[in-house]
Amino acid sequence: MTQQKRRLEVSEAAWWVIVREGLDRTSIRASAQEMGCTTGVVTHYFRNKQELILFALNQVTEKLKVFMGKAMESSHGAEAFIAMLSPFLPLDTERQDILRVWVAFLGYAVGRENMMTEHQNSAAQLRAMLVKELERLQVAKILRQDINPEIEANALLALLNGVSMHWLIQADRLTSNQQQLVIRRYVNELLVENPVSS
Repeated sequence: MTQQKRRLEVSEAAWWVIVREGLDRTSIRASAQEMGCTTGVVTHYFRNKQELILFALNQVTEKLKVFMGKAMESSHGAEAFIAMLSPFLPLDTERQDILRVWVAFLGYAVGRENMMTEHQNSAAQLRAMLVKELERLQVAKILRQDINPEIEANALLALLNGVSMHWLIQADRLTSNQQQLVIRRYVNELLVENPVSS
């Protein structure tokens, strides 16, 4: 087994501890227990809790990138853009776990400048992907010419984060269909014509 694969396994163990118990209870020892190994195995790859949870945050970003890429391959135009946004919504168990890890890290990062910087860097990568796609759709005359892609990317991320947080608080009041409808309505306002139907 390669070192990178083993490192991912350790990170995955920490991931499940975060999902179940939150970052307060996530530790080198808890991650080792999750893997059924000694703490020495974990510290071989991660010197401390901070390194471990930073790697877990990186996994959130990478998982979202993969989701976004696959979603765009399955459709075209405005529909592809809507599909690209769907990974940010807690529509299934995997994306719900991604949300829980992201929120846990955000709470942990407040008051820790270096950790917040990492969180901001992660968000910037995802934002850049949205800006690039908005610009591409604008050149293709699918989106209105009077919109600013950077502003719309910020607004969309705020909307996506808000919907996700609302689901986390009141899951029974925000179904998957309702989540998607909110995003679809917003995107339809950006189109030149022919709104994408639900």
